[in-house]
Amino acid sequence: MKKFLFAFTVGITAAVAMAQNQDVVLVEQPQSDVSVSADVGLYSAYVWRGQVLNDGPVAQPSLTVGKGGFSFNLWGNYNIDGKDGNDNTDFNEADYTFDYAIPLNTEMLGLNVGVIHYTFPGSGIENDDTTELYLSTTFNELILTPVISIYYDTDAAEGWYGSFALSQDIELSDALSMEVGGSIGVGEGNYNEYYFGRGGGAAVNDYNIHTSATYALSENLSVGAILAYTIVDGGLSDEAEKNYATDNTIWGGVNLSYNF
Repeated sequence: MKKFLFAFTVGITAAVAMAQNQDVVLVEQPQSDVSVSADVGLYSAYVWRGQVLNDGPVAQPSLTVGKGGFSFNLWGNYNIDGKDGNDNTDFNEADYTFDYAIPLNTEMLGLNVGVIHYTFPGSGIENDDTTELYLSTTFNELILTPVISIYYDTDAAEGWYGSFALSQDIELSDALSMEVGGSIGVGEGNYNEYYFGRGGGAAVNDYNIHTSATYALSENLSVGAILAYTIVDGGLSDEAEKNYATDNTIWGGVNLSYNF
């Protein structure tokens, strides 16, 4: 199964997902007007870069404000049900993303740079907050859409994480569209030591495949759904099971989005 997933993801990102993958807020070519959008998602689990941070249902609201090539995103996670069935229901994460879409003289290439500040108000542990810098490149107008992203954690992990994703959009009607895709994540030694407890050199971290659909209820309001499968590479599977209770999971959910 793992070999199949590897071949599938290479042959055919989160997170997410940006369904759950709040890592990058990709912005189109600079616009003159201010844009504001808000959405809230209800998901069966909170999965991030192979880590099952909560195996119970979560709510994840998000707000994005953009002007020109700049945008600011505020994203949060609320545990509807605690990890492993405990009663720890709380708002335990708030992330702040500042993004800039670098203007280029071509529509075939998108280039974004930015910073993400992760905060954990409900963790009860001091000094958990950390910051990442990132660079993301999107190759447009191809049969598939490749996205290459690199993140550097400047504080807690002091290490690199990169991902390569491929996706395909399918327009089913004027109102309904779907997407299928996959991604592979690679963590540098310091990064994997911090998040999984296993250092060494750079290694494949996680594999992901997903399918999603979006339906426009009106010009401003849309509803979406996602189903995804995440698996940690065999080199980190023991650590994933020890720290996050599992090295693979199927998760999904729905979200509602409104553009003001």
